[in-house]
Formats: sequence, C-alpha cells, structure tokens
Amino acid sequence: MEKKNVLKKIFNRRSLKYGSNSAILIVAVIAIAVLVNLLVGTLDLKLDLTPNKLFSLSDVTKTELDKLEQDVEIIGLFDDGKISADSEFKQVTDLLALYQKNPHIKVKYIDPDKDPTIINELDPDGTMELKSTNFVVRSVVNGNEKRKKLQYYDLFAVQFDQSSFQTYTTGSTAEQGFTGAIKYVTAEVTPVVYFTEGHDEIDMDYEYKNVKDYLEKNNFLVKKLNLISVDKVPEDAEMVIVASPGKDITLNEKDVLDEYLNNGGNAIFMFDYQPNDPSYDQFNSLFSKFNLAVNYDRVKETNENNHIPNDPNTILLSVNSNSIIPQRFNTVLNNSRSVSILKNAKEYITATSLMRTSENAIGEMVDKSRGDDLNGPLDIAVAVEYKGGMVPSKIIVMGNASFISDSAYQNFGNYYNNSMVFFLHSMNWMIDKQEEIIVPAKDYENNRITITQQQTSIVGGALLILFPLLILSTGLVVFLRRRHL
Repeated sequence: MEKKNVLKKIFNRRSLKYGSNSAILIVAVIAIAVLVNLLVGTLDLKLDLTPNKLFSLSDVTKTELDKLEQDVEIIGLFDDGKISADSEFKQVTDLLALYQKNPHIKVKYIDPDKDPTIINELDPDGTMELKSTNFVVRSVVNGNEKRKKLQYYDLFAVQFDQSSFQTYTTGSTAEQGFTGAIKYVTAEVTPVVYFTEGHDEIDMDYEYKNVKDYLEKNNFLVKKLNLISVDKVPEDAEMVIVASPGKDITLNEKDVLDEYLNNGGNAIFMFDYQPNDPSYDQFNSLFSKFNLAVNYDRVKETNENNHIPNDPNTILLSVNSNSIIPQRFNTVLNNSRSVSILKNAKEYITATSLMRTSENAIGEMVDKSRGDDLNGPLDIAVAVEYKGGMVPSKIIVMGNASFISDSAYQNFGNYYNNSMVFFLHSMNWMIDKQEEIIVPAKDYENNRITITQQQTSIVGGALLILFPLLILSTGLVVFLRRRHL
C-alpha cells in the first residue's frame, strides 16, 4: 500500500506531467515531419519559390507539350551522375526531368568519353560540331529526322562586365531553348525570316545576336537578303525585316519589295533617328500605298515622368494591349522617330497604332527646312493589314530599331525582355500564328534590402543588445517557474 502511494505521488508530480507532455509533443512533431517527408518523396511534391519560377515549366511550355503527337528525344552529352548539386547544369537536368513527365519526351545522358561513337551517330557529317555538355534534340517528321543542337549559350543568359572584364550568368534560357528546339524538330515547316543588308542596316551577327537567338529558339529560320542582287524576294520568305537602314533603297529594290507585298508578303520596317538625316523617298513611296510615312524627326518627351532622368530622347513608353499585342507592358525607346498615318483612308487598309507617345511628346525635326516640329501624341509603331493587292499582306513600320539591339539588352535589362515579347508578338500576328507560344528568358533575381544608416544602427542594437536580453529574460522566467514545480 505504501509503495502504491509513493508511485502515485511520483506520477502526480507536476514536473513529470509537464515532462511527459513535452516528450509526447516532441515525438509527435518528429512523426509528422517524417510523414511529410515520405509524402513529398512519394508524390514528388515540390514548391518553386523563386520569383521567376526557375524550376518550373511555364504554362506556355505545358501547352506546347500537350500538343505533341510525335516522340522527341533529348540527349545530353555528359554523365549526369557527375553533376554537382551547385552546378548550373543541375538546374538544366532538373528542368528536363519535368519535360520527361510528358509521354512523348525521352531524356537520356551519354558521356562521349565513355561512348565515343555517340558523336558520329548524332552528327555523321560533322556539321553540328558536337562536343561534351551539348544537348541534341531530335524527332522524326514525315520519315525524316530533324535535329537541333543546344550549347551553353542556348541555356544561360550571360553578360559581360566591362569593369571586371568578366562574363557572368544573369539568367536561364534553358526552357526557351528546349521548347523552341522541340517546336523546331516537330514542325513540318519552319518559317524563314530574311534580314536585309546593303543599306547600312543593323547586322544581325553583331548587334542583333539576341534577336537571332530569340527567333531561332521560337522556331524561326534566320537568313540574310541583299535586295540589289535579286529579282524577287525568295519564295520561302515568310517575312522580310529591314532594321535601321542608314540610306534609302533604290527604285529597283522598291519594286522588288512592292511585288513581294502585292503578292501576300509580310515585312517589318524599323527606322532609328539618324543624325545625318538621310532621305527615305523610295521607302515612303512604298509606304504610301499602305497609308503610312516615316518622319524626319527625333522624338522628345517634355514630361520628366515619361523619359529617363536627364535624357528626354530616351522615352518610357506604356504599350496597351490590342488585337495584335495581347498584353500590356512598359518599354524604353532611345532616339526614336515618329510614323504618320496619312489622311487618305481606304476600306482595304486597316491601320493599328502599336506604340504611341504621350501628348507631351514633340517630334523635333532634324533638318528644320523639312518643316515644323510635330506635336504629340506621336505614333512610334503602326501595323497595317492591306487587302488591295493580289493577296492580303501585312506590314509594320516602326520609328525605332535599336530597342531590341544587344546594346539595349546591356542598358535596359527587363525592359529589353518586354521589347522582345512585343517584337515576337508582332511577327506572330504577321504569319497568322498569334496562338503560338513565346517562352521568355528567366532572369536570376538578386533581391536586396536597402536600409539607411539609422536603420542599420537600430538593427545592430537589436541584434547586440535587445535579442540577448530577450533570450536571457525568457531563460530567467523559465528557471523561476521550474523552481516552483
């Protein structure tokens, strides 16, 4: 009886009760943690908390994959087992694991050092110049195998730092690259885009490298075209682009373009402000049929809210959505000229303004002898659907070409991505593929908190004094309470 009373007193002690409750709570928490980990591992549940969803497939890619009807094989030329957790290529292999969930996508990795025959198998004629860490995407269309090579610069956005003379990675273009490659190898037809040369235009191999990459990654084939050397635009041309000509075309070249557009061709004409103010008589003669004209001005914003600080010729533009550009965005245009919609409306011409300045803008004439300055709002980009020829055609005339140049990428960051989306939407409208997806690059975002010196002192004081006192006080309270248990 005495032993029972002793045991009863022991089990009734408050310290034992609290200790038992704590132990039970700890065991329960551990059990829940183990259960959650098992569920996550079994169901492959992962959360992508990165701002740009670096480790997830975008909805546009999912839509494209859902449309697949033929099998696609993606081969990585390296041993994925040797990729470390902090390697950039680990992001790529994790991304490809998401692609592989589609039943038509098969991903495998082959190390050329262990299997030297794989290079010759994938590229028997050596034209692809494959090497380790490259990827090859391939599929069979109408009995013919189509292949696309992806290398490091197709998977990552890089930028050169002029202060340190080093190149560093700024974002991921892997999804853009793989989805574009899948579209390319499964498409029966790849649209061909011709960039003209011979008029001091922007060279796509130097200042339009990013444009060329964007187009190729979104299933366009890019070629050059010298209008003076041809009698007509090639039959395979889906579109002709004239980017910032420094001089006018000839009469014969105008006739070549006129015939092309009269037979259902599509073209984008982009003009930058030129300090030497060349005349574009033949261009404007061509545009007159579409009820357009390019002006000889330089656009200036007088409201400081609509331009970069201390630079009224670098304007901030808000582009509203319309039937051609399905989303609203902001961009930056440097040294633009305006485009006029002529007052000669015809029922077979439909003109749509794509970019327009505020009413505070002024089109300052480069050569004052050409006329008075133009008052805003000013059109910077106008799209025209023309149904007066043999076959309907479409053109876009813009007063800026440098907004999608490589220099703009260096100078304007995220605005450049918006500009590229605008450009690709415009192209898709031209070839009647507005449902086509546009996969954007995903920038690495370094989220920083900027605080003042006073805030720094407060935070430092809290860390050095307040938090230690709080911990000490909490410990003292717990100690005193336990003494009375």
